[in-house]
Amino acid sequence: MDEKINAEAAVGTTRRRLMGAGLTGMAAAAASPAFAQVSAQPGAPAIIRGLPDFAIVGAGAFGGWTALSLREAGAKVTLIDAYGAGNPRASSGDESRLLRRSYGTREIYTRWAGRAQELWEARQEEMGRRLFYNNGSLRTMGADALAAQRATFDRMGVPYEVLKPEEVSKRWPQVNFDEYDAVLYEPSGGVVKAREAMIAVTETFMQKGGDSRIGHVTLSGNRSAPLLLDGAPMTAGVTVLACGPWLPLVVPKLLGDRIVTPRREIFYVGSPIDDHRYRWENLPNISDSHTYTAADVDYGTKVAARLRGVPMDVDDGQRLPSAFLRQQVEEYVARRMPGLAGQPIVATRICQTEVSDNSHFIVDEHPDMPGVWVAGGGSGHAFKMGPRIGEYLSRRLLGVGDDAEADKLFALSAHGPIKSEIRSTE
Repeated sequence: MDEKINAEAAVGTTRRRLMGAGLTGMAAAAASPAFAQVSAQPGAPAIIRGLPDFAIVGAGAFGGWTALSLREAGAKVTLIDAYGAGNPRASSGDESRLLRRSYGTREIYTRWAGRAQELWEARQEEMGRRLFYNNGSLRTMGADALAAQRATFDRMGVPYEVLKPEEVSKRWPQVNFDEYDAVLYEPSGGVVKAREAMIAVTETFMQKGGDSRIGHVTLSGNRSAPLLLDGAPMTAGVTVLACGPWLPLVVPKLLGDRIVTPRREIFYVGSPIDDHRYRWENLPNISDSHTYTAADVDYGTKVAARLRGVPMDVDDGQRLPSAFLRQQVEEYVARRMPGLAGQPIVATRICQTEVSDNSHFIVDEHPDMPGVWVAGGGSGHAFKMGPRIGEYLSRRLLGVGDDAEADKLFALSAHGPIKSEIRSTE
């Protein structure tokens, strides 16, 4: 009886919220068992009458996956990106990203990363292209952080090993961790194709009937018709602003002081033609305290240089590497991966992260614009979670979400102005 009362109350709350936003008919659809069943299952066979049309702004980790999940739930969805999925300006660009489950005491991200890995593996089968490469992860951290991480993994049943430097050298003689007492090894970690994955998501979305457009979205200030696409009014039942580093520019009053976009420089180091020791099949990824590497999939060994407190102009900033960071990378490579010392830099990427005050995501409805949502604050760890983010956000938008912990953690009220330098949690 209590379950029935709670369910009816939840439907009533959803109906009031959606009708208050002017979404005629969606509340009735949300109340039907058929709606709940279809919206919870990928690959929904038909559009459900009564759903609003969704406009998703941004084809990155937040927007692209949410658009695909909504479309599979039967919604009419338009996905808009100013430059296109996987473009060089996007935070969800570049060639590769890491997937790991070590987040200290932040268990929600350990759970989400595990679920995301399941979804990555399922999606690559569906899309017919390799996107996830399971090569494990080596991570360095202080003694207290390691103890906390071990406690979390033990509690959650996540497999791991703590290795002495000599054990690391025995398994992977091509790397050197002599300055550390212990290294955490996660066998479930891996490399995810980034740019290629976001292109695949948009292509799959379009194959399933979604509408993808290139265009510049701004807000009009008109609460009844808030969206402008290339300067012209565009109507949508629900708008999701998932435009990454552009979020503080699109809604400056709301997020201008809650998200910063620091510059990040990426270098790809080539191997000798007959040296395969640094390929993903033979070496885990490495996460040090200030630098991380992704083993070579097909583009060289990725090394992310440390650069703190330098903002990035996402539209007009020059994306050319810095000489002093190249030197930093060369010194790091010589110390950590001696076999690559002196090898050429074969490619570079200049990007940015969009970091919130506490490195948690921001997902909430705009307080002054009903029907307009913001979704971002990826903080360097959203990309790996992309499939899980889409699953979560689409369910929440459709009124069938059931993750109260995430709702509270990602709420605008849980975030504040950024008062000091913020580091991402990549």
